[in-house]
Amino acid sequence: MGKAAQSVEAVHGFDGEMTRKSGEKALKMAGIELKDIDVAQFYDAFTINIIDQLSGYGFCKRGEEGAFIEEGNIRLGGAIPSNTSGTELSWGYLHVWTHFIEAIRQLRGQAGECQVKDAEICLVTGGLSAIDSGLAAACFILRR
Repeated sequence: MGKAAQSVEAVHGFDGEMTRKSGEKALKMAGIELKDIDVAQFYDAFTINIIDQLSGYGFCKRGEEGAFIEEGNIRLGGAIPSNTSGTELSWGYLHVWTHFIEAIRQLRGQAGECQVKDAEICLVTGGLSAIDSGLAAACFILRR
């Protein structure tokens, strides 16, 4: 295992380190803070991906993801409406393209019943990928 692999969680990207770094860099480049994001489209090839990213990007603390979701925070009208079209877990795995399509619909106000009111800023994330012995995460900020 390479330098990035310090624990079993780190090997699989579930320690939050890659998402934390990716999110910090994207927010800085966009000149915004986490609280400015109106809607999120999280990479979700597996259910664990959404859970990992909620705390990794800082929407809640590690270990509090379940309660955060149960409180309705990722629902339409919640603190951070997420994966508003159902994305990869619901209708098709196109490795992040479904997320970009839904983000664009949200920002154009064309998401129909799933529309987040007055959505101006959307966070879109890509999957964790093994690159040699390390991992990488992608985070994009789209603005209307």
